[in-house]
Amino acid sequence: MYFAPSLVLSLSLFSAASAAVIPQRAVARQVSSSHSKRVDTAANADDAETLNNKFKTLTAGSACSGAESVCTSDGEFAQCANGVLVATPCAGGLTCAALPLVLSRGTSVTCARPEDVTERLAEARGGSAKRAGTPEAPAGCAAKGKRSSTSSGLTIAKRIAQADLPAFAQEWQDLCLASGGDTQTGQPCVQLAGIDGIDALLAAADPCKQQDVADKMIDFANSKGVTNRAALVDYAERYRKHPRNALALAGNIMPSSPFCQKAPKNAELKGLANAQLDGVNPGLFGGPQFPVIPFGAAGSCPLGQNANVNTCTCA
Repeated sequence: MYFAPSLVLSLSLFSAASAAVIPQRAVARQVSSSHSKRVDTAANADDAETLNNKFKTLTAGSACSGAESVCTSDGEFAQCANGVLVATPCAGGLTCAALPLVLSRGTSVTCARPEDVTERLAEARGGSAKRAGTPEAPAGCAAKGKRSSTSSGLTIAKRIAQADLPAFAQEWQDLCLASGGDTQTGQPCVQLAGIDGIDALLAAADPCKQQDVADKMIDFANSKGVTNRAALVDYAERYRKHPRNALALAGNIMPSSPFCQKAPKNAELKGLANAQLDGVNPGLFGGPQFPVIPFGAAGSCPLGQNANVNTCTCA
């Protein structure tokens, strides 16, 4: 079912860059506030996540009341009609979610890219004061201070983004296409470059996704017909050690990326781990998808290494 064309349409108030157009009446759930006061965007993010958790229990046909606008558990936009939810799929690549407003208290329900949902929630939290319960970095790490922010090609504000990622991904694609192997099955040249390859280096990526992609690269290097195995394996090893993007969380904490805690499939990757970007906090680890943990907790050192909280080092 599609919405009648007579409905007034509006973009999400949070960001028009990648959000889908949705009915005006579904745009915002506002809480009264004064524009003269600083907006608690972190509270908006909390409200949005509460709604998103509620949405996981809803399906098309679920009972509802009024003119409620929500999302369903499979990522469709839904509105209440005659006491039941009527769902409409988002456009390709988009999912329905609640997002925090930035100019006032409240949330919006819209269609957006999953990665944008994650980053917007995290950026909203980065705009407010540190909340109770955020762990403290060990004294040894606090004394060590943040890693210096002198690298070129980095965008540092509420996130640290790496300008080299497109060229780095292109390098794999070029090597793959010239390999002589089967480049059609599973589209390894594209999938492991600009799709999974880039996604695994974003701040919201699972800590082990980068290693999984590197394993797939080596699997391809070992496949039938490949003539440049050494170059492909060398790239996979460099890819495994590449840092991931970082994103500021509540209280403008820029945590280090958690380390994968499972062994790689291929021997070439044994003992390799992602580097950390300049500018991140060496005593705190986490991301928009993970709780912030102090150095010394599981995931703050590469697999097989132990943390020394006095020196803030792994060995």
